[in-house]
Amino acid sequence: MKQHILRLIKRLAFLGYCTFEIESILKEAVGIDIVDDLSSTQEVALVQHLEMYEQLGLNYLQTYSK
Repeated sequence: MKQHILRLIKRLAFLGYCTFEIESILKEAVGIDIVDDLSSTQEVALVQHLEMYEQLGLNYLQTYSK
């Protein structure tokens, strides 16, 4: 699960989210900006949150890259 979280974070960076924005997304999802030692419930919540922001970033690119 942790590898999946790290992949999603890298994907957000690739989509143009800056470090500050990614840290804010992490804090919003689980209350901290460090992904070490998360409970399984926190990991699931974080994955869902990161996937939501990934989809938002993809939608933005599709809309404005024409």
